[in-house]
Amino acid sequence: MKYEAHVTGRDGRWWAVTIPALGEDALTQARKLSDVEEEARDYISVTLDVAPSTVEIEVVIDDFGEVRNLQERSSFIKAARKLIEQLEDDVRQETQALTAELTAENVPMREIAQLVGTTFQRVGQLASAGVRQTPAQSLWVIAETDPDLFKRARDIFLELTRNAERMSASSE
Repeated sequence: MKYEAHVTGRDGRWWAVTIPALGEDALTQARKLSDVEEEARDYISVTLDVAPSTVEIEVVIDDFGEVRNLQERSSFIKAARKLIEQLEDDVRQETQALTAELTAENVPMREIAQLVGTTFQRVGQLASAGVRQTPAQSLWVIAETDPDLFKRARDIFLELTRNAERMSASSE
């Protein structure tokens, strides 16, 4: 059985939670957002006299107070952070690979730093660590076989930005 648990706001130090499928009186609370699913599952299993393992919960964060589009904005932030983390990892790996290649060609560390956009001290750390990335993991290598990769990534980022702007405008 699948139920939605709606987080409707704060009541003191507690999050207020409703389970609309069980009626308007189906209310519970949770101290932390991370506890909402478990509290809702317990409430439903006790109310319906069913095993908790048979209850599936989807947590929905409703707008409350002056906060609008809370769930969507939260989802956007999490997705954008994940994309940024992936891009940072790709940049880190590509920096390591290019540093190793240029070091092997006896390019001075200050010149490598200029090329990869970091400090020569960081280049020294990368060079002395002897870190070398396998080409299959490199974003640059992937982009060579998929020329639209950067365009698609840019389009996704622009769409995320437009969605954030729309959500911000609609909340004003």
